Amino acid sequence: MKIKAVIFDIEDTLYDSSLQMRMARLNAIRAMIEAGLPIDVETGYKRLEDIVSEYGPHYGKHFDRLLERLGLKWSPRVIAAGVVAYRETSQAYLKPFPDTVPTLINLRDHGYKLGVASDGLAVKEWQKLIQLGVHHLFHAVVISEECGTLELNIEVFKRCLRELNVEPHEAIYVSSRLNKAIRNANRAGLISVRLMRGDHCVEEPESPEAYAKYEIEKLPQIFRVIEEESVEAGDVIPRPKLNL
Repeated sequence: MKIKAVIFDIEDTLYDSSLQMRMARLNAIRAMIEAGLPIDVETGYKRLEDIVSEYGPHYGKHFDRLLERLGLKWSPRVIAAGVVAYRETSQAYLKPFPDTVPTLINLRDHGYKLGVASDGLAVKEWQKLIQLGVHHLFHAVVISEECGTLELNIEVFKRCLRELNVEPHEAIYVSSRLNKAIRNANRAGLISVRLMRGDHCVEEPESPEAYAKYEIEKLPQIFRVIEEESVEAGDVIPRPKLNL
């Protein structure tokens, strides 16, 4: 069956979210120290990472919990300093990978439908897509909150497929995250592709369902996946002129 759609995750797929988060948290700790937080940068960063891991990235009071864990009195000045530094750094690092936009445009030019299926808060994820300058390139965007959950479950993929009007076996899903995104894409019947970027490069599958059918190191290599799937189905597709 011919591939009709390519669906993408957002984090560490369209942009380097791993670098963005590391730098944002590091600069937040530095700013909080300058505002009076009595701790060294390394310890503060480690404690903050532990809190984010415990409460999740969508929790709104990581810095409040940090002061609690350190046994310190709540300080609006220190927390505000961290929030400002975090937001400014996050914005500065919210840039698409160099090959993101060219690949998306090339896919559209070759007639493929493009989608996004990702977890998180809908407004925040849309903000990312808009600031990345890629929101207008997608035919469908489905964020898990719109399906009543913050988890990237099968229903997110099913909704995206419906909006693109394609069957699961006609769609490729690209993500760097094995045990969340890839696993549920496989469960939903999509052709899974692992993009080896970001901190998830070292992630190991926690179940047989978490193995991706393909692995690529650069986004333009998605055309090789499309070609291989088409060969399996006996289809012939035009080969794009790309430096892969």
